[in-house]
Amino acid sequence: MSTPLPDEVSPITSAYLAAVDSELPGLVVGLYLTGSIPLGDYRSGRSDIDGVVVVSSPVTDPAVVSPVHAKLPERPYFDVTYLTLAALAAPPDHRQPAVYTIDGEFKDPAVVGPVTPVLWSELARQSIAVRATPDLVVLDDHQALVDHTRANLTSCWQPQLDRLEEYVASLPGDQELEGWTVPWFVLGIPRLHALLATGNIISKTAAGEHAVAVFPAYADLCTRAIDHRAGQSVTFTAADAAQTVSFGHEVVTSALNL
Repeated sequence: MSTPLPDEVSPITSAYLAAVDSELPGLVVGLYLTGSIPLGDYRSGRSDIDGVVVVSSPVTDPAVVSPVHAKLPERPYFDVTYLTLAALAAPPDHRQPAVYTIDGEFKDPAVVGPVTPVLWSELARQSIAVRATPDLVVLDDHQALVDHTRANLTSCWQPQLDRLEEYVASLPGDQELEGWTVPWFVLGIPRLHALLATGNIISKTAAGEHAVAVFPAYADLCTRAIDHRAGQSVTFTAADAAQTVSFGHEVVTSALNL
């Protein structure tokens, strides 16, 4: 493994592999980390451990692996998706149930969740192998990634922005919000813009920097979101959220025109 893992991550991945090999020998043939860790943007106390577990046979019931997850620390969340070699060599198939966790909790395997071109491309392009699978072949379909990203802007982010606008409409401008709310939008939406503009999947911090460069009118808002992600004490208010709505819609519109 050429890229060192953050200090708090290695013990968790080691504990996971030891537990799963003990309880389910032969099942896990690969463990690859995605998300913030390979992008160099892992933040202790804020980031999760995201990844893909390559399995020798399909896992369709969370009960199969939940006892292993129960042995891990509660934080950081260990958020992984269980997929076979055959599944990864083909396009993401929403019809096939896949076991996965979000924020440390198992979700309904029949719901799409992370089974999207984003995960496939992350795994193919910029993952870290904790346990490598020699015969792993991942279908990295860039056009599918682009199409998914465009659809996500309209089906996910635009409605989320509308809900945020409705939520803060009746709040006084100086009312403080939960710390994650504004950064989640301000650093999340530009990631999709950057992908469509450059073809690359980038980190949340890099997305904030991208937004500062491309949308300078919102540079202060983006910089504060970057500082918050880095662990600095930053307060966001309803007025910031209202500006976030304007920013978000501008980024979405620009992205869809790329």
